[in-house]
Amino acid sequence: MRKKILLIGLNYHNYTQEVVRELERQGHEVRFYDIQPGKPALKVMRKFFPWKYQAALDLYHKGILEREKDRHTDMVLFIQVHQMSIENLEAMKRLYPSSEFVLYNWDAVSNHDYRPFMSYFDRIYTFDPADANALGVHYLPLFCLRDFQGVRRRDRSGKAVYTVGNIVNPIRYEAIKRFQRYCSQKAIPFHAFMVASTHGFTQLLKNGHLPYDVSLFSISMPKFVELIEGASAAFDFANHRQSGYTMRTIENLCAGRKIITNNSGIRDEPFFSEDRIHVFKDLDFTGVDEFLKVPLKNPDEVFESFHIDQFTRRLMGA
Repeated sequence: MRKKILLIGLNYHNYTQEVVRELERQGHEVRFYDIQPGKPALKVMRKFFPWKYQAALDLYHKGILEREKDRHTDMVLFIQVHQMSIENLEAMKRLYPSSEFVLYNWDAVSNHDYRPFMSYFDRIYTFDPADANALGVHYLPLFCLRDFQGVRRRDRSGKAVYTVGNIVNPIRYEAIKRFQRYCSQKAIPFHAFMVASTHGFTQLLKNGHLPYDVSLFSISMPKFVELIEGASAAFDFANHRQSGYTMRTIENLCAGRKIITNNSGIRDEPFFSEDRIHVFKDLDFTGVDEFLKVPLKNPDEVFESFHIDQFTRRLMGA
């Protein structure tokens, strides 16, 4: 059944826009609004006048309500909601009393607490299995974009590793640098693309780092695919305390790459195998060199259940 969808979510890199495009491919009509827009005035206010920022953001959200008040909507879909005030969410519920309200969270509740908003939604999904169990909501892992579903399945006899990471705090930067040193000692080719916001870059400087190797601009998709195609494995380090799997984990699983991760919960997943996934603890990379030498038992497995079309169908209740 085709639906008219009002989607309000964090416009994070190109992931949210790809969700919009996938819903449209499936025949739905989607109207999208960024829940935390990167408008210059709001960005300046958030950084230098934080006590005024929420009021300005509330006013922006009220503007969405005003623009949408006369339009029919079957579903109101949020990808994150904690940036919106309860008052504005209640106003939206009054505006669409017969619409289905659905929430997807791609952050753990320990990082962004969405519990005060839960009673306003008909269905709630989270990427974090521990949160799903604790809160009694649906577990829905993240997804693999179409770009990564078609990457070349190169000869995996090599040991090259890559990572693409958003540096929101110094912990991930330090982990990547530590892994870089390990790779250097073991003669493992390692390629890292790290990106940070101006805030994240400033935090690195405050913590005594000279982040010459961190970009302020996101990686292009062709460059991203090039890095994946040139590697046999990916290094993954979660930014926050979470049991959910990062986008990097899902993307590389679907792209047929080995995964080196600090998320120990992955051992309990049906897709886990020791030839495909290596779990490290406390930045101890012992065994990574040997892990990279082990060939995949099922190198052509594509893990279709994690593809973005399956993800969006789950969001739609299919």
